[in-house]
Amino acid sequence: MDGFSERYAECLPYLVDKASVYFRLHGSSVLHRLGADLTIDQFIALDAIALSSDICQRDLAKILLKDRSNVTRIVSILEKKSLIKRISTTKSKRPVKMIKITEKGQKVVDELSPVLKGDLKDFTSSFSANDLEQFVNTLNKIISKISEKENIQI
Repeated sequence: MDGFSERYAECLPYLVDKASVYFRLHGSSVLHRLGADLTIDQFIALDAIALSSDICQRDLAKILLKDRSNVTRIVSILEKKSLIKRISTTKSKRPVKMIKITEKGQKVVDELSPVLKGDLKDFTSSFSANDLEQFVNTLNKIISKISEKENIQI
């Protein structure tokens, strides 16, 4: 198999995107069953903020693979829920709003992260460690080749 088909809906880029959508839908379903008042994108943002001591919205957008307007919306929602706070500061002599997780936000991450990771582990347990490692390596090679060819950096 060369990864491509006559039909786009059967080719590798579409299947990778489809798998990503399925992962997000499943993550949303898990959060809903847990009664979490968060979307999967909000949780992923909160988790990324929790892992970073200081992060600005531009850097968060790169991590989340979202445009800045989507990140602004997500951050505003998280701030309204008192899960994060924005702090005005300067970075390279420019005004920047840094994002920090609140105690309440850290508690949410600490409660939900193990459940979501456990769920993912349950799912991936049906694959061998070698298969998963090979899959990740293949995806990284694809990303690297496209990045080099198109001069893309995220």
